[in-house]
Amino acid sequence: MSLVKLNKAALFHNISVLQERAGTARIAAVLKDNAYGHGLAPIAALCAEAGIRAAVVRTAKDAEAIAPLFGEVLALADLPSAAGNAPNVSFALNDRGAIAHFGAGAAAHIKIDSGMHRNGIDIADLENAMAELTDRGVAVRGVFSHLRAADVLSSEFFWQEKNFAAARKRVLSICERRNLPKPAFHLYNSAALLRSRHAHEFDLVRPGIALYGYSDLPALFNPPPLKPVLSLWADRISRRAMKSGFRVGYGGVGRIDGDAAASVYDIGYGDGFLRLNGTEGYRTPCGKRLLGRVSMDSVIVEGSEEQICLMDNAETIAALRGTISYEALVRLDAGIRRVVV
Repeated sequence: MSLVKLNKAALFHNISVLQERAGTARIAAVLKDNAYGHGLAPIAALCAEAGIRAAVVRTAKDAEAIAPLFGEVLALADLPSAAGNAPNVSFALNDRGAIAHFGAGAAAHIKIDSGMHRNGIDIADLENAMAELTDRGVAVRGVFSHLRAADVLSSEFFWQEKNFAAARKRVLSICERRNLPKPAFHLYNSAALLRSRHAHEFDLVRPGIALYGYSDLPALFNPPPLKPVLSLWADRISRRAMKSGFRVGYGGVGRIDGDAAASVYDIGYGDGFLRLNGTEGYRTPCGKRLLGRVSMDSVIVEGSEEQICLMDNAETIAALRGTISYEALVRLDAGIRRVVV
């Protein structure tokens, strides 16, 4: 059956690179969406083994699942349970209207709209938001924002840093006046962490895609070398001898040039493998041509190996489909077995 292999040495290498860039800031590993398709449980365990003590996920369910491994887990897009959550689980406050869902004993990280204009509290609303939360008995453990152009050569990165700095100053003033504990401040994602030497000015950093071995930064930024963690493998279903001129797969798009062997493997777009249309010229990491269109449950590849690696660098296949490595990774079905190697 199809298989995802997770390279432990590659992950630990990436963590080491990111920690060096983070300086005194603590890493909060972003494990949302099944750890970017790598598998929440195995990647969380490896991050904890590597010494990471904070994590970021999407849902309360995922936060509760990995809470025993970390000192703190932040759920980005969910709300506290009325029945309570693990004491080390916090929830992002993305809108003032959501404060009503935070009861006594809950913990929040206030998200500030520093310029992306997607989620977050307006800086002008911080005083009221913090007052409402503390009056309800909610612990404000963090204040953060999201960068919209950290991987782009423009001034927008510095503009958002400046906006967040103003918000931070205001929060610290509010905390001093209300005798509240200082929250953890965090702004940097993977691209910001790799391009800037100012991560130490924050309490936390939130690397996501870089953990898994990828950087979208232009070469001008001279990003450090990272190693892809995931490789995707498939088992042979069948093998046949093909005659020159045979056309294979849906629409007969794949054409055989010269008598050759070809094999069908047990993975397709139903498993999250990108639906290549047979004209991109994709080759597997070992150089074998993918023949014709990707089917729902299978692909045809030249050769006769019993098991084959279909992908070990998501950027390669993503570029052929005009998308990004994130999509090629997160689409991979959670039901595919993950093994650490």
